[in-house]
Amino acid sequence: MTKLQLTQTFTHNLNNGWRFRDERPAGSSPDTALPWLPAAVPGQVHIDLLNAGVISNPFERMVERSVQWVDDIDWVYETTFHLDNEPAQHTILAFEGLDTVADITLNEMDLAKTDNMFVAHEFPVGERLRHGPGEDGDNTLRVTFRSAHRVGAERIALWNETAPDKDRLDVNWYHWSGRSFIRKAQYAYGWDWGPELVSCGIWRPVKLIEMPVARLLDWRYDTEFGADGTAHVTFSIAVDRAPNAATTPINLTVSLPRAGNETDALDVPIPNSVTVVVPEGTGRVIASVQVTIEDAQLWWPNRHNPTGAAIHPTLYSVEFELGAPERIDFLTSKIGLRTIELIREPDADGKGESFKFRVNGHDIFVKGANWIPADSFQSRLEHDAGKLDCDDLADDRVYNLIWAACDAGCNMLRVWGGGIYESEHFYELCDEHGIMVWQDFAYACAYYPDTDVYADACRTEAIANVRRIRTHPCLALWCGNNENHMMYDTKWIPPPGRHIGEHLYHDVLPAVVAEEDPHTAYWPSSPYGGPDPQSQDYGDRHNWDVWHGVGDWTHYTEDTSRFCSEFGFASSCGLAAWDTCLEDSDRSPNSPAVRWHDKTRKGYETYLGLVNLHYPIAETLEDLVYYTQINQAAALKYGIEHYRRIKGRCWGTLFWQINDCWPVHSWAVIDSELQPKAAYYACRDFFASALLSFNRREDVVELHISNDALGPIEGKVSVALKTFCGEILAEQTFDAQVDANVSKLIGSISIESGRGMETGTYFTGTFAGVDDNEISRNILLLAEPKELALDQPNLGIEIDDHDADTLAISISASTFAGSVWLFLDPAEVLESPEFSNNFFHLEPGETRVVTMEKSLEVSTTEDLRELLRVRTLYGEE
Repeated sequence: MTKLQLTQTFTHNLNNGWRFRDERPAGSSPDTALPWLPAAVPGQVHIDLLNAGVISNPFERMVERSVQWVDDIDWVYETTFHLDNEPAQHTILAFEGLDTVADITLNEMDLAKTDNMFVAHEFPVGERLRHGPGEDGDNTLRVTFRSAHRVGAERIALWNETAPDKDRLDVNWYHWSGRSFIRKAQYAYGWDWGPELVSCGIWRPVKLIEMPVARLLDWRYDTEFGADGTAHVTFSIAVDRAPNAATTPINLTVSLPRAGNETDALDVPIPNSVTVVVPEGTGRVIASVQVTIEDAQLWWPNRHNPTGAAIHPTLYSVEFELGAPERIDFLTSKIGLRTIELIREPDADGKGESFKFRVNGHDIFVKGANWIPADSFQSRLEHDAGKLDCDDLADDRVYNLIWAACDAGCNMLRVWGGGIYESEHFYELCDEHGIMVWQDFAYACAYYPDTDVYADACRTEAIANVRRIRTHPCLALWCGNNENHMMYDTKWIPPPGRHIGEHLYHDVLPAVVAEEDPHTAYWPSSPYGGPDPQSQDYGDRHNWDVWHGVGDWTHYTEDTSRFCSEFGFASSCGLAAWDTCLEDSDRSPNSPAVRWHDKTRKGYETYLGLVNLHYPIAETLEDLVYYTQINQAAALKYGIEHYRRIKGRCWGTLFWQINDCWPVHSWAVIDSELQPKAAYYACRDFFASALLSFNRREDVVELHISNDALGPIEGKVSVALKTFCGEILAEQTFDAQVDANVSKLIGSISIESGRGMETGTYFTGTFAGVDDNEISRNILLLAEPKELALDQPNLGIEIDDHDADTLAISISASTFAGSVWLFLDPAEVLESPEFSNNFFHLEPGETRVVTMEKSLEVSTTEDLRELLRVRTLYGEE
């Protein structure tokens, strides 16, 4: 390696040339030590072992249980790098992510011990580095990872031996175990949708940073809006001065060169550039710069801008440059101008309190989902692993998931506390797509030690991540943990003498947020409502009463939460995902491998029994995919339409969950192969800005319109009761005027005309605007799908070239076709982009056009005709 500029901060990437091996104790199984093997950095040990042919893919069949030995032993990673020239006196070795308990040596000398996956670790190494020609310039860097299983067990044993009686608790695998004592992603220990693959490794890049003078660190900005449309933005930038540059004159220039959005509707230069002198000192110093933006354009959540258009929000580019006097460091980023407030106002009757988000002065009904890590092995994610040269977005899982959330109408994602603090790439995508982020701190479903070193570690972790994430306009809320207050309150296990962990959530974390990000609200837990974490009158609520309690999704209407931040129904992943993990002999609903990939802890028969309340028993794997997925879609539709009808009391829904980390039965609406499930397509309808929904009350069906737009809407609602052959038994039309941002009952219609014929009739309704354009459409079945008296729909299918890049499928039905499913056989070609619509009801005489982008596997109409299969509730066509 050679240094390019002697005065400029320069980074060497140390991500190549690594090797690894085990450090297993005698008597371990397997009992043969491994030789040095090539390692990927960023990487994790399971992936390195898989690439070396030592283990099989942990996602396949039941291989997960045969690789548990990997987590019981230590692993050592080593690399050698060369320096020709003498490095700067102040040179830093930076690990962006070590997972997790590690000993680091440089040139055979102990350098440091690390103990947190969630923070970057930096060490001054200028005096330890070798330089020169040949072997004189070789440096050996070694990282030894201690078994998180073993270290966690040792720590909890010591705690329970030495802690006061009120802080002691019997070891419980899930809620008080070694994982509580290791600051790493908790889902790696296994969850009710994920495998137990604890793993370890260098999961984010390694860098050697030469800093002769100074470098840019973290920053923040605070915005004050003027009555004249201006925005006064104050930037506070942390600068790291080298020890030998305490008084060196350094200038900091902040520039805002342009503002725009994805459509370039606002791609204009902003002539703002301000230069200040950086304060003297060593280490971290703060420089402040104020910039005024005329005619400030606001950042808005997805589909909530005042025009109502589905455009991406406005972002302002910002550049930071350090000069002494020539450039020594440079950073570019983006900011968004907005206000986001958590509003908690007492009800007029004093019996409750609101819980809603107010953006730019407007209350926003939250429509979104919970986000889990996009892979069990984070280092495989292109951008998350620091592989910023990933230009093919088709291979970028995070990009595709955020785009899908935006396209489905989501305006918020909750980054769940059992995962990670996400990558910069994730937050940048949320900024660009108008997806607000509810950010949990990384504590979930357990008691956590909260005294002495554990409280100190919590503060260090929180400061690092708040400073990193706070600049993103998408950030809406910091939340202390996931379900820990509910766990203590409802006594999931016999509780300790106090809530172990409470000091973190009520003292340490809120203090960090108040100091480092005072403009973003903090909430102690999710769910949380004060004395009753599961209150329906205060705070947010997790409605798992339906899935874990009463069982049937028809009970969602019994919930009157102020904000429902978790709820959901499980379903199978898609056929393409099953193809990645099953052999031919496994392709049955009851095969051991298919059952192994059910982690819901519900009991497999109970889980399928909830589906069978509404749909037939699955005889084949295809049946399993179809029936579980359309049941999940019906469940989410039923619940979210209810929550939107009670808008004004309820101000948000975050269903569980949007994505998966491996092939599995889960609550996700997009599976591990990035294929949308039936529920994802339903999202596009029940998350629409204006929604027409049915609410059956015995013999009467109510029609409601939920309007999330910032302006009023009007038109007509037409509703008809029809037979499956298309005969109209009753119909009615209502005028509809709905104010901005409310839900309204429009009218009702009796089912009297269809009495006794419920298995052969349905309601169809349309809300059309004053210009007769269809705004929202809905269908209500009057009997369980498995009981419907359906006829062969005799589908008509025509396939044509829609344009140069897209194929079009025109599909029509002679009689009612329920839950029309389009898929390709063999399923592996589903790696091509998904259908524009799927799993929809088709009315008698109706024709729908579904498009699909062309791909290498499906590029012609002939390809699609050969591969396309269509299934309905009646059967396969």
